[in-house]
Amino acid sequence: MAMKTEEKRVFFNRLASSWDEMTQSQQIASAIRDFVQRSFAAGARTILDVGCGTGVLVPHLLSAYPRTRIFIELDFAEEMLAVNRMKFADRRLVRLAGDATDLQLPDDSMDVILCFNAAPHLGHGETAFHDLFRVLAPGGIIAVGHLMNSAELNQFHRSVHGPVAHDHLPPAQVLGRIFSSLGGKDVLAQERPGWYFVRASKPA
Repeated sequence: MAMKTEEKRVFFNRLASSWDEMTQSQQIASAIRDFVQRSFAAGARTILDVGCGTGVLVPHLLSAYPRTRIFIELDFAEEMLAVNRMKFADRRLVRLAGDATDLQLPDDSMDVILCFNAAPHLGHGETAFHDLFRVLAPGGIIAVGHLMNSAELNQFHRSVHGPVAHDHLPPAQVLGRIFSSLGGKDVLAQERPGWYFVRASKPA
């Protein structure tokens, strides 16, 4: 498992310099804005952006949450974080290199946790999200989003080969049940061509 994780880290580090070229269009920006709005939590003081990459969510988060105290940009690829840091200078942004399944964060510390275009790379089943629910604050929101549905994304990963070839995104309803099994409430699961969204709250 450690070797596979290291192979993925190298894979994404190599993509860092060209990553934004693949995520820049008005259609993508509109979908990202929709994702942030659908996962909005009024009064959120702390937000964790899991698998943040070069920061595709950042401008939308800064706009939607002008009073939020801290945004943690988490990624295991240091080069992605380096690009992220060069692009955005807001002092509320904290970059953290690490594994989303072994977070060095306190229990109940994040009001919002967002995982956009990154969930398949975390692992499978409850294990991939257990630590995220641990750090999610009571009353907080966790949301997973993609700009492909699960079938589209899984086919895309198979076509890429390499260390992400077997990274798998479960159907939205399945991920919703995983969130429920971890204690999530008010689960919403949506999936259609070009869109994937699962959201849940942690009981207060």
